[in-house]
Amino acid sequence: MSPSHPITPKTIKLTTPQFEAYYTPLAALITARSLSGLDLDIEEDTSLSTTTRLISRLRADFGPEFLITLAPVATALIPDPNIPAHLRPPRPMLASGPSPNPLHPTLPHLSGFSYPELECSVYGKEINWYNTQFYCGWGNAGTTAWYDTIIAAGWKPEKIVMGVVTNPGNGAGHVGVGRLSENVKRLRQKYNKVGKGFGGIMGWEYFNAGDCDDDIAYVSSLELNNETVQAGWVTALGLSLRTEVDLDTTPTSSSSGAAMGGVGGGSGSGLQKITADQIRNMVSNLPAARAAWPDEEVQKLVVLGFSRQEALAALNATEGDTEMAAGFLFEHYPS
Repeated sequence: MSPSHPITPKTIKLTTPQFEAYYTPLAALITARSLSGLDLDIEEDTSLSTTTRLISRLRADFGPEFLITLAPVATALIPDPNIPAHLRPPRPMLASGPSPNPLHPTLPHLSGFSYPELECSVYGKEINWYNTQFYCGWGNAGTTAWYDTIIAAGWKPEKIVMGVVTNPGNGAGHVGVGRLSENVKRLRQKYNKVGKGFGGIMGWEYFNAGDCDDDIAYVSSLELNNETVQAGWVTALGLSLRTEVDLDTTPTSSSSGAAMGGVGGGSGSGLQKITADQIRNMVSNLPAARAAWPDEEVQKLVVLGFSRQEALAALNATEGDTEMAAGFLFEHYPS
């Protein structure tokens, strides 16, 4: 494979019989269990048409109150600053209002289609929110910079939920509940005048949430009197989400370059407009997200001509087996 040539993954695009074969048992399960919604965690190269077909069918079959959410990794929502100037879309990467530019390519991710294009299409209004993954090398919840950069690129904060791992054993990028609580407070304060405000936080997963020494110590200091460590983790973050806060607005290191502002809204948004160059600068200066695998293993794949995010995706898919990951990449990203 030549790293100088673009690589095109194989994309899942279902025919009508294939779609019905998968959708029919899914719809039956939703009905039998009286589910109130469905989270679509698409971690394979899937066509946008297949994704929108599923969203449209769920809405038609289960009505306007049925919740439809997606679970992109954080990089799927961030413009790629390395796109050469002559290949950028004809308008700035930041749209004129609080919506992402559907034409601008994002950083590498897992789903195969453009989330900005999905959000700006007629199907965007059918998506209640995005459970965005800020872990396993795809983002960093230990700082507000990644979330701020997504909002600066045009995403509505009420639709962006910060997804985190609740225990170091669940994946790389675990952030202690104490720091998470502070970051949640800062994000709430920053976006409480933009739309419906900060979208919230999601944890993967509940069964071992907060079951580590630092989190247990922090929750114990709050004297919440919860019967389980899981309930303590949820309650601690719930306090940050629901309690009125009045934090110092002075930029801190946790805000990084994102202290420049948020989404480029109009008058009354409470946040200054961000230029395309400022967003590129924010993306270029994001703090590195800690990967689930040793950096030397990631580099073994990078030197073969693959991007860091592609290498991470392959290692995640093969549970860290570098040789299998290399085979996976060459199979799915042929020259």
